[in-house]
Amino acid sequence: MAKIEIYTRPGCGYCTHAKRLFSNKGLDYVEYDVYENPKYIQELQQRTTGRTYPQIFIEKLSVGGFTELLENKQFNLLTTK
Repeated sequence: MAKIEIYTRPGCGYCTHAKRLFSNKGLDYVEYDVYENPKYIQELQQRTTGRTYPQIFIEKLSVGGFTELLENKQFNLLTTK
């Protein structure tokens, strides 16, 4: 199964949608909440130039945000449990 990572912040509707989509497909993901742990902001800035939330990575490759996730054909390759 692909490793999915998602950087989120509180009050982010798109973050909630992305996490719900992964959960509905039975996909595990690691969430990095930048509000709970601000060090994740610096980590995120080193990984991508994207500055909106969520920022999603699949197998360490930046997908972008929720909209890009829906448009990304790579997402269709992810298998469910």
